[in-house]
Amino acid sequence: MSKTLILTEKEGWHFQQLKKSLSNIEHTVFSACLSEISFTLENNKTSLFKNGKLLPSFEYVIVRFVPGGTLEEITYYLNILKILEAMGSKILNTAVQIEKTVDKLYTSYFLSNNGINTPNTFVHRGYDEAHSFLKRYSNHCKLIYKPLFGSQGDNIKLLTDSSELKQTNNLTNIYYFQEYLDNSINHDYRVLIIRGNNQHKMFYMTRYGSTFINNFSKGGSCKKESLDPEILNLAFKTSELLNMSFCGVDIMHYKDKYYVIEVNSIPAWRGLQNVESENISDHFIDILLNKHD
Repeated sequence: MSKTLILTEKEGWHFQQLKKSLSNIEHTVFSACLSEISFTLENNKTSLFKNGKLLPSFEYVIVRFVPGGTLEEITYYLNILKILEAMGSKILNTAVQIEKTVDKLYTSYFLSNNGINTPNTFVHRGYDEAHSFLKRYSNHCKLIYKPLFGSQGDNIKLLTDSSELKQTNNLTNIYYFQEYLDNSINHDYRVLIIRGNNQHKMFYMTRYGSTFINNFSKGGSCKKESLDPEILNLAFKTSELLNMSFCGVDIMHYKDKYYVIEVNSIPAWRGLQNVESENISDHFIDILLNKHD
């Protein structure tokens, strides 16, 4: 019987969805958080432990959560994924793929450099420099502050004045701002893409927010609506450029153009599943197991 490890913070809704899909094909499912894993390397043999208990070898590993922490801790977590891959596990998504999207600055640069529309972006180091920039620029347009390693809409702030910078709760000393793409109705488009073996599957929805944040986790409502094919093509091109096996691409319409505002390599899909008749986790597992061979 095949063994699959799901790396997660908790055995919540997404874990249960994946576990059910895996159990249906007779996989034994394990869970662990990357922060619980340790190693021994003895006599040319590598062993993994969860909270001191030996883990078996895994044919498949699904990454649902990468903890934050110091540079050393984050490097350690990503190296765990690299070692698991080197030991023969099939990883979704790999450390290399996650590294392409975990830092919003690099993602913005990479997409912009490859002709993908992204909001005007400004990155500054240090509170004083960021504050001076805001004093100069906030007269021209509104700006959104985002943490470089954030997700699910956490700690995103719409700034209309430099005095609001102190509300950002920034512990990293790096300040990432994007121009606010205003629309009369708060909404964006989420496209979830699963790719593998020259096959792909896309699920999509429109998200409506009571504020400028449209995430389902922040109270946004999800609706299944027909989308302009240009949105789907843009999302797929983004996934190809970043070589992502599984990702969520968030897109907004602004002044007659579509902009990629976010790419998530560990996307949630609970809101999308609420408006989708097909079981998303089944397609996820189908790609993972190479059933299209």
